[in-house]
Amino acid sequence: MTANRYRIAAAALVLGLWWGMSNLYSPLVVPPIPAVAAKVAEILSSAKLWCEIGKTMVRLVCGLGIGIGIGCLAGLFGGVLRPVRQLIQPVLGIIQVVPPISWLILAIIWFGFNGRASIFIVVMAVVPIMFICICDGISAIDRKLLEMGSVFGFSVWKKLRYILIPSVTPYFASGLKIAVGMACKTVVMGEVLTTTSGIGGQIMTARLNIEPETVIAWTVIMVGIYYAVVLAGKLLFCKKTCGTAK
Repeated sequence: MTANRYRIAAAALVLGLWWGMSNLYSPLVVPPIPAVAAKVAEILSSAKLWCEIGKTMVRLVCGLGIGIGIGCLAGLFGGVLRPVRQLIQPVLGIIQVVPPISWLILAIIWFGFNGRASIFIVVMAVVPIMFICICDGISAIDRKLLEMGSVFGFSVWKKLRYILIPSVTPYFASGLKIAVGMACKTVVMGEVLTTTSGIGGQIMTARLNIEPETVIAWTVIMVGIYYAVVLAGKLLFCKKTCGTAK
């Protein structure tokens, strides 16, 4: 209950600051809240604009799926086999510190001006995050639990199901939350610079038309997508964890 109060207070603070700034500055600088709310409602009531949201979601899900798959697989091998971790970690460390805009420029050269560039930079942003989290999760497993599993005759599958997965799940969940946030930012950035479709394309069009309320409205929708994906992930993990426990 206390956490909810803090969230409400934070939202009220942001809205209060927004309202105050909208009264001090021109609508072209800080659009008023009602104008942005009306634009959000307009977007959500348009079937055509839902198609643009769908395009971004497809790119986001594809990039996340590929990035999570590669990151988790590499993290699994890196966590179990120390030489593999020592080999992969420096490479992914370099990938992690390369600015997303650099990957985007390379993606434009390799893939052209289309949605594939957005998917690529999402993958490059997500892989190092998931690798580190999975590696850390496996490294944190109590070796005594594995020894106890061997004493009780646990098969590899049982060790995986009852020891490894429950131990790694919190690390995976934390990594996923960070990865989704990073993916939401990079996919829109990629769309802004490489295509006229998707949420990023709509933001670029709004910028060219000098419509700040539309830019903020699409940003609000993207934030909503982030929280929806995170919530879906939590529900999925809860279901999987409960199923594993049973």
